[in-house]
Amino acid sequence: MVKMPFEKKQSLPPVDIGKLIDKGAPVKEEVREDDSKSKTNINLRIPLDMLDEIDAVVSETVGISRTGWILQTIQKELKRLRSLKKEDS
Repeated sequence: MVKMPFEKKQSLPPVDIGKLIDKGAPVKEEVREDDSKSKTNINLRIPLDMLDEIDAVVSETVGISRTGWILQTIQKELKRLRSLKKEDS
């Protein structure tokens, strides 16, 4: 049977509501812990003229930040170096 939007939903018994409140949201906490363990912050000193070049490239790209562009570029370079290393082996 389909319930109509105006029909009142049955509420949970107080005991079940208490269990839900006590349970909390462990999944959210686990995700936050895993994320913090897999990443770190670094300080990066870049010459201002290089930063200006990066900003110029990023301004022409839709939907990516300066940090995103830098990470993407590092990832591409690491991939290139890995493929060179495989060729040499």
